[in-house]
Amino acid sequence: MKRFVLLVLILITGLTVFSQGIEFQKERYAEVLEMAKKQNKLVFIDIYTSWCGPCKHMADNVFPQAKVGEYYNAHFLNLQLDAEKSEDGKMVAKTFGVSAYPTFLFVNGDGELVYRFLGGKTVDMFVKEGEKAVDAFAARPELKKYTKKYEEGNRDKEFLNQYFILKDRSGLDCSDVLLDYFALVDDSQLLDSINVPRIGKITVFDKKLANRFVDAACVEAANPVKDKKHSTAVNKAICTFLSACVQKTAQADQEENFEEVLALKDRLFKATGAKNSATAASLGGGNIYIPSELLRLNYYSAKKKLDKFNHLFINYIAELQKKYEGSREEKIAMLKAMEAKLKEAKESGNEAEYQAARKLNAMMSAFSSIDDYYTSTSMIENVERYEEIYEGEKDAAYKDRVAGWYVFSHQLSPSAKTAAYVADKLLALDKKGQAKEVLTLGLKDGSSAAGVEESDVKACQAKLDELK
Repeated sequence: MKRFVLLVLILITGLTVFSQGIEFQKERYAEVLEMAKKQNKLVFIDIYTSWCGPCKHMADNVFPQAKVGEYYNAHFLNLQLDAEKSEDGKMVAKTFGVSAYPTFLFVNGDGELVYRFLGGKTVDMFVKEGEKAVDAFAARPELKKYTKKYEEGNRDKEFLNQYFILKDRSGLDCSDVLLDYFALVDDSQLLDSINVPRIGKITVFDKKLANRFVDAACVEAANPVKDKKHSTAVNKAICTFLSACVQKTAQADQEENFEEVLALKDRLFKATGAKNSATAASLGGGNIYIPSELLRLNYYSAKKKLDKFNHLFINYIAELQKKYEGSREEKIAMLKAMEAKLKEAKESGNEAEYQAARKLNAMMSAFSSIDDYYTSTSMIENVERYEEIYEGEKDAAYKDRVAGWYVFSHQLSPSAKTAAYVADKLLALDKKGQAKEVLTLGLKDGSSAAGVEESDVKACQAKLDELK
């Protein structure tokens, strides 16, 4: 009996804790808007997809928290929409240009966007974003006044400054205002502390302004007069801006502007010493850090510029193959040097030095792994794309060539996560021997690679056993 009572208490407690989180409405989007209009509230919308890891993290670990539920339930009507499977989700995602997940929207009862943000957040950060949405809602009447004056042609610099602050506080795209604002800013003031953060908020490409930003950054890099923190902020802001530009120009199929952005990137990186790095991109640097060849391949593939894709792909994979042995030897030498340093630190008896060496070793290995894995998976996708668009005879020479590309692309970063997939591609080309080699390498060198789960290792082993 006591055990039964205890079980009931546990269940009740669990339900109580869960109910303290965000309470999501079950009604359709249009109905929730009507409810919000009557209650003079904002609608908070979680736009997610079933495959999005950060979306799942937010749903499992942030939304159920009492602190989050207390604030969001009091201030908003809350709604969850799947951007791919729900009709409302598809419509809302299209209406507000959602392209990354999770994206969080706050709209009023008229369906007008008041505030937005994206990406996984901690509990405190998530509540803070809600507070920003409430502030933006309160400031909306003032924002409407400024918008009306802007549409009437007001381009006074101080007016633009205040209008930007209001729009930015609402999480809205400020590109239009900032383009007009920076047109009034002298070159000598472009990189002032007030203006630097604003550079990263521009999401459209303006050739003249983009060149002014890069020119100013190159001058500063050649004549450093400010602190390192400022230089870092400048590079981050301009790279964020260029990342938005490369994405927008590719989406709009503006090839000339797309190439101009990549040329600006080359100039900026040469001046500042920055390098292509998927690690830097994943840590918030922006997709401008992705190798330009891979950005071009993505663009050509998406816009069906097939001749350009084929030409670049064949040349780029040949270049990677040529560099592979030399870079592989360099990495082996680097790893040996790091291991020797680690051994030396351990034998010295200095625990602090040893722990520092271990931390550095792990960090460098992780960064190298991210770059290699990104290139590997990108090239596997590009080989697959080459197969899809190939129109010639798929004879023995074709199969040998494509199989060699698949094997090499996997070698760039052996992983149990990709080995089974590549093996299936090789089997489709009648390359059973190479499929077994890829699976063996994936298990030997890639069982503990980044992102690999136990299920990946089991799938890889099962596929290998099947082929024996």
